[in-house]
Amino acid sequence: MIVIHGKSKADAKVTGLISFYRRDVFEPLMEHRDDIEAEFKRFTDARDTSIAELDNEYNIALEKAGEEAAGIFEIQKQMIEDGDFSDLVEGIIRSQQCSAEFAVKCASKTFSDLLRFSGSEYMSQRSEDIFFISDRLIRKLAGVEKRLGHYDMDVIVCADTLSSSDILLMQSPFIVAICVKRDVEMSHLALLAQGLGIPLISDLGDKLDRHFEGMSATADCSTGMLIIEN
Repeated sequence: MIVIHGKSKADAKVTGLISFYRRDVFEPLMEHRDDIEAEFKRFTDARDTSIAELDNEYNIALEKAGEEAAGIFEIQKQMIEDGDFSDLVEGIIRSQQCSAEFAVKCASKTFSDLLRFSGSEYMSQRSEDIFFISDRLIRKLAGVEKRLGHYDMDVIVCADTLSSSDILLMQSPFIVAICVKRDVEMSHLALLAQGLGIPLISDLGDKLDRHFEGMSATADCSTGMLIIEN
């Protein structure tokens, strides 16, 4: 038996098989583009589609989890709409004659670093939102959608961290709990999981290892413990 200690505000105690959420990471490479106007148009189309998606996700979260939990979607929408972000993406596309995907990657890193080292705890927390925005935009540009695995038995979904959009995908009767390495106890993510009725344990750290995949476990949220049978 392996016991990993984390944090939780839930009081549920559930059992299921460990299933790690696999997020495909896209790392766009520097590729030359001749048609700069077409690349910028690709970016603005992906941006506008993402804004519409975030509006829809906000409304879903508002209905199911309340205004405070839904607020993260409004924050991310404002970030995507930010004129400075769009201007930086356009500038990179034009100066480097690169793909929209690569420009989004570079612009997102610049903005993320600015927020992370701003000296403000709140702004530092928003740097992770920049990663999720970048991931959304790049997926739109690449034509790749996130999909949740098919479950036909009770599972405890585990991950390094999750976006609020990921949580909305996890409305399956077979997902009995979510466990993440990062400390998200005070985040919108925790509020959203609570509002959707999904028990969450966070701050489990690197002891939450992928070799536990498929093992039976109990998420005891009242104590913040993930108990794995090995």
